[in-house]
Amino acid sequence: MPETDARSSPSQGRMPAPRIVARAEMWLFSALVLLVAAAPLPLGSNRPLSSGVVAFVAGVLLLSWVAITTFRGSLHTDRDLTRQLKWPIGLFLIVIVWIVIQWAPLGFSGHPLWQTAADALGEDLPARITLNPEASLAALSNLLCYGAVFWISLQLAVDPARARLARYAAIAIGGAYCLYGLVGFFIDGAWISTYFLTRRADSLTSTFVNRNSFATFAGLALLCSASVFLDRVQHIFTISRPFGQKIVLVIEMVTLHARWVSAAFVTASLALFLTTSRGGIAASLVALAALAFLQTRSAAKRGAAYRYIPLLILLPVGIALVLGGGNFLERVDRQGLSIENNLRSSIFVTTIEAIKTAPLVGTGYGTYSDAIEAYRGGDPDIFTLWQKAHNTYLENALELGLPGAAALTLSVLGLALICFGGVQRRRRSRAYPALGVAATILVGVHALVDFSLQIPAVAIFYAFIMGVAVAQSVRGRPENDGAAYTSRPTRKKSTGPE
Repeated sequence: MPETDARSSPSQGRMPAPRIVARAEMWLFSALVLLVAAAPLPLGSNRPLSSGVVAFVAGVLLLSWVAITTFRGSLHTDRDLTRQLKWPIGLFLIVIVWIVIQWAPLGFSGHPLWQTAADALGEDLPARITLNPEASLAALSNLLCYGAVFWISLQLAVDPARARLARYAAIAIGGAYCLYGLVGFFIDGAWISTYFLTRRADSLTSTFVNRNSFATFAGLALLCSASVFLDRVQHIFTISRPFGQKIVLVIEMVTLHARWVSAAFVTASLALFLTTSRGGIAASLVALAALAFLQTRSAAKRGAAYRYIPLLILLPVGIALVLGGGNFLERVDRQGLSIENNLRSSIFVTTIEAIKTAPLVGTGYGTYSDAIEAYRGGDPDIFTLWQKAHNTYLENALELGLPGAAALTLSVLGLALICFGGVQRRRRSRAYPALGVAATILVGVHALVDFSLQIPAVAIFYAFIMGVAVAQSVRGRPENDGAAYTSRPTRKKSTGPE
């Protein structure tokens, strides 16, 4: 037998570098999906221990992405995506730096309460802008966690196949928690630990403490399933057949070929209505209407039949309203459609007055519950602790100051504008950018009256979805989407007289 020289094939027994990178990215993607799936389980990760663990895992995943990128030697991100992300990422980093400045013991320009505390204790305390350094660090850790989830999702979802997997993963995660909540709502869940299932007599909350927070989570799951639902039925209307036959094909698609997506859609709709959250349900329905319009806007121009496509999503939503909307309609009949009550109005007015005392520098990120107590002198229910402002924009303005709050809001809005630009440019496959716009509408509208986006599990779920949406919204390489993008006219360079 002839001898073989092991040195003649140095790569023998080793996996080629591109394959190693691809496998590492798939492992990273799987770990990211597991993080998103696990975050809602311990009360929405809205406790110090669970939120700290989630932030730590997100940091490990980000370092893993850095290691993979270093080994590969380049980013996946194309130039168009990098250029459009410049402003949103820049504003986000400015907010991070500002929070660090608020926390740092500057020794000057600190909050006056630090001097009061120093005089009372008889000690020399370094002045800081933040009233509670520990709370600011915890809130900063959460914010960095959301940024890490978005960034990893963005980088991995540049690949269209992985983007499809991510959207199905979001549907599975959201549908599982909605189903879990339904089981606990209709069946005695005493055998389940209260750390993994909360129960109210009239509202579904699943693993979340607050029904409004779970309403946002269920709404995001509803949007993801509706996105795929519209994708599945939209192409049927391109077939040259009578309208009646198209309806039959749609029914066949919904009940057979896409039955799991349809089941997730109905489950999320039913869970959403059973939350009885007026703000969450209203914001979800507005976002659902926006999704249907944006995703099918080009199809509506091709014929009258296409105008019926958005109406298809009303059927499962209507079924869910009939099955589980009784408590919601009863609450609306009892309290009306106004989402403001006496407590919310009092909180809003007091928070606005508090913002006026430090409009530029704020009181420190994550310090709302500490800062607002000093301004509640005229509140008759002084023994009730105000932990949230029930308006994320007002709460951010008090904690970060108006410039910092504006920068944070504009960074998120910038991502939605990238997605909206994707809707405008694409000739087909508008599902991902439309989903990004609709998801931002949902969390943005609900943030006017509640604090769902301040719950780690909700923010992580939203960041995961937006990473996928933004990655698939930008005009990328031709192999990513074929003819899905509108090409710009180009001029031939003249090389001489023809």
